[in-house]
Amino acid sequence: MMKLFSNIKNVLSDLTAITWKEFKTIFTDSGVLLILIIAGFGYPLLYSTVYLNESVDEIPVGIIDECGTSYSRGFASKIDATREVTLESCINMDDAIGKMKKREIHGFIVIPKDFSKNIQTGKQTTVSLYINMATFFIYKNIAMACNYVMLDENKNISLQRLSADGLTEQEALQSAEPLRNKMNILFNEGNGFASFFVPGVLVLIIHQLLFLGIGMVSGTRREENANHKLSDNVAPHEKKVHRYILGQAAAYLIIYSIVSAYILILVPRMFGLPHYASAWDIYRLVFPFLLAVIFFSQTWAIFIRNRETGMVMFLFFSVILLFLSGLTWPVSSFPSFWKYFSYIFPGTFGVQGYVKINCMGADFSVIRTEFIALWIQAIIYFVTACFSYRYINK
Repeated sequence: MMKLFSNIKNVLSDLTAITWKEFKTIFTDSGVLLILIIAGFGYPLLYSTVYLNESVDEIPVGIIDECGTSYSRGFASKIDATREVTLESCINMDDAIGKMKKREIHGFIVIPKDFSKNIQTGKQTTVSLYINMATFFIYKNIAMACNYVMLDENKNISLQRLSADGLTEQEALQSAEPLRNKMNILFNEGNGFASFFVPGVLVLIIHQLLFLGIGMVSGTRREENANHKLSDNVAPHEKKVHRYILGQAAAYLIIYSIVSAYILILVPRMFGLPHYASAWDIYRLVFPFLLAVIFFSQTWAIFIRNRETGMVMFLFFSVILLFLSGLTWPVSSFPSFWKYFSYIFPGTFGVQGYVKINCMGADFSVIRTEFIALWIQAIIYFVTACFSYRYINK
């Protein structure tokens, strides 16, 4: 029994010494401190502030009214009254195209000469819409504003004609609109881009800052070592690789438990982003996520021989992680290879789990798959990190 207590004491002593040594390394390296701490508190504010407006409104759009009647002007004013666009008069097509090239407008609408005449005589008429599709959200909002106005105008025209045929207002309404569409927006009621995009990005910020910070520490150690090892004089406790890995991980886990609470709990509340999950549920998810990311980063230390390599790998993985996280494209629509390839990265399960509980209000049992996957990754990457450290220092 005494031997057991002595062994436990030795393990704790070793872990404490390694953790304290890693703390000193972090807080005495200005570059690592900048990445792990300052960027950890600054990046979330930057991303949240950039998308603070949530949506793209009051987009300048040209209007060419070839009809010039009170009815066509009324139709144009309805489009101008929408939240999405603001109309600017254009003389002709050449004038409108010239303004588009100068980025003064992002599209234009052409109302034909026979617009009012065709409607009054019961004929079909066409309103042409030209949009710059270089920016998806601008295209979507312009098209949405015009389509909503045209649908509403079609209904009003039908009501007038049916009323003229002798139908009551109720009968005319039922005939003009036999199938009503009631849209119920779930989870992102304001249809805002920040509410959709930023929560997942916050998780990726944690992933990438930890990856870069740990990579810089590992690269610096190997760069300063003539043999490109992580340590010159290996202390007795460092001969047990798992203690070294766990001791290092404890330092990053302690720091990022605080940083993660700020990023994933405080920032969404500061900027009015969705925040349905309790702090306890978020931390239950974040704990295995942090372990998986830390051990993942320690594993990749085998490829990092200097500080610059860590930065290159950071840039390489950033775009990949964004695409594979399921934020820009649903995972269910991924080709099979990329779907399974995304399982390599802790960010995939971290983003999906966080979005489900914090943005969609799901119960923690719903993210059971992501939760278990993160623990599996943490175990696997702990083992690979041990092998990586042994290989570097053999």
